[in-house]
Amino acid sequence: MRDPYEVLGVSPAASESELRAAYRKLVQRHHPDHNDGSPESALKFESVQEAYAKVREMRAAGAIRTAGMSAAGAGAPGAGAAHEASRESVEARLVDLERQVREAQAARARAEAAAADARRQARIAASDARERAGRPSDEELGYVTTDDSFAQILDDAASKLGVWLSEAESEVSDRVTEAQRNSARKRVADLIEGLEGRLRRNQSR
Repeated sequence: MRDPYEVLGVSPAASESELRAAYRKLVQRHHPDHNDGSPESALKFESVQEAYAKVREMRAAGAIRTAGMSAAGAGAPGAGAAHEASRESVEARLVDLERQVREAQAARARAEAAAADARRQARIAASDARERAGRPSDEELGYVTTDDSFAQILDDAASKLGVWLSEAESEVSDRVTEAQRNSARKRVADLIEGLEGRLRRNQSR
């Protein structure tokens, strides 16, 4: 982890007022609300918060040690230093709590935005479903979308034509055969009739 003083841009010997001024300047510069929610700015903002809290803790701990040493050597004056150190520690905790609250608020805002987007998408999907349900089907509109396509119709027509031609050929063949049979029968009948006529003429003589 980087030196918190380096993150804040101050030296360890900086006064409390200099430390607070540097912290406020960096907070204003890197606050996400001032940088269009930039992820990079959010990371820098968080590092500044952590560095400031760390410095406050370090200074509070140092003040407590100094106060203890002073109390051991001089008695009463150490009480004031210990009180100041305690106040500094509480302030550092408050800074850390403030950072946590801001992070929780940002997370809640992101969750609310995601929920709003999900509701919007659901409304759009429901609207599309209602529109599709109320729209006539392609078959109802007269569009051909099933097996009754043009190619299928041609195939069916060709099949029926083939059956018709086959039946017609069979019928013509039957008629030709019948005609041939009738012609032969007629010739035989004519021949027999001619022979009978000759026989009758011969007998009459």
